[in-house]
Amino acid sequence: MREADSQNLPEIQVSLFENYENPVPKGVIPLYDWLFSAQYQYIKEVEVIREGKDKNHRRELKSKLPAVTPSGTFSYRSNSELIKHSGIICMDLDKKDNSQISDFSAIKDTLTNFEGLYYAGLSVSGNGLFLLIRIAYPEKHLEHFNALAYDLKERELIVDPQCKEVSRLRGASYDPNPYFNPSTALYEKLLSHNVMKPVFSTNIQDAGLTWHRVRILVEKIEQSRIDITNAYKDWYAIGRSLAAEFGENGREWYHLISRQSTKYKPQECDKQYDRCLQACSLTSIASFFDICKQHKIYAK
Repeated sequence: MREADSQNLPEIQVSLFENYENPVPKGVIPLYDWLFSAQYQYIKEVEVIREGKDKNHRRELKSKLPAVTPSGTFSYRSNSELIKHSGIICMDLDKKDNSQISDFSAIKDTLTNFEGLYYAGLSVSGNGLFLLIRIAYPEKHLEHFNALAYDLKERELIVDPQCKEVSRLRGASYDPNPYFNPSTALYEKLLSHNVMKPVFSTNIQDAGLTWHRVRILVEKIEQSRIDITNAYKDWYAIGRSLAAEFGENGREWYHLISRQSTKYKPQECDKQYDRCLQACSLTSIASFFDICKQHKIYAK
């Protein structure tokens, strides 16, 4: 792991915006100053939002708060207008995606060993968390996001998918007891595909019964945590089978199936599926169905 020298850390610069509505930055501010000084000027405004009962009114008040782009400096708030990446990704954990959580401050305490965690604090609503992660390869922002989303999902935490945007805003908030570790090791994991939620370009109506059967089987495998990939020949056969039927669109299914194994490593799984795509011309989805039957998994 790359360890950061806490005595010689470069100052992290981010763009400062007047509010959520104005896409033109008003200047540049050190991230540390924003976290521990500038945003604290708005404690009263944040408290009003947290005490509010009307959702639309709270959203309107939030939109008026100043904000920064944690992932860097911009000439305009757009992914294409990045001047310099800060080496930071902001990951939001919202109540709507994590309804099982009743105390986000307590969750913050469980993340102190999370690789790359630079800062963790309560969101403006007080009912959510935002995490600032120091990443090793800023030019691979999306691949880092995918890996972070996967690692957090393993802790039963779902991130807001909009955090993949490099120009993502983070408005003023307040946490009297934030977690802060400026010398955290850089987060190095990369994942080329988002395996959190399978989304396919295949038209479901055109795909017909086969698509539905596979979906049901994969859901049963995931829900029951059944490993059908323990034997390498089966793992390879499943990949070729999915590749033959769905092409690139089968990759997410392959990850969801493979991750039930203790041997699962996202990057190795990606490489294996790449091989399967090159060697699937003489197989069919029937191989996957046969292996499921061997494990008494049926699409019923």
